[in-house]
Amino acid sequence: MTNLKTIIGLLVAAVAVVGVVAFGAAQASASSAPIVIPYAKTCDQTVGRCVGTAGHGGTIEMQITSFRATGKAAKLTLTEKITVGDIMFTAEMSGNVSPAGFIVLNGTVTKGSFAGARVHQRSNLTSAHETTTEWTGELRLMPASA
Repeated sequence: MTNLKTIIGLLVAAVAVVGVVAFGAAQASASSAPIVIPYAKTCDQTVGRCVGTAGHGGTIEMQITSFRATGKAAKLTLTEKITVGDIMFTAEMSGNVSPAGFIVLNGTVTKGSFAGARVHQRSNLTSAHETTTEWTGELRLMPASA
């Protein structure tokens, strides 16, 4: 009987250790997760500038610095400024405009919160008018520790 109590005690201790290690790993994983900022913006095609809302009560401003058509698609570079609560940064990004109605961008935070962090963004076209377009999407900020 003593051996059974010892074995059960060891199993309980092993389960407790595994639980603590798993909890710690989950916490480390959660702290290095990307910061996701949803946005909606309106772009004026005549000047290559977009403005809109980001996150909960924040702003997004984008200025296209280079645009080159490649058949039905295009390549572009831009500077984007985001302010959401205590997060404020400027990022330089480049990517592709798809004829299917979306834009994929990648870049780096150059100023402000998370300087040096990588940024990924996908914008989906929601409507187009004569000289304006409207987009929604998500910006993923990957802090340097991620």
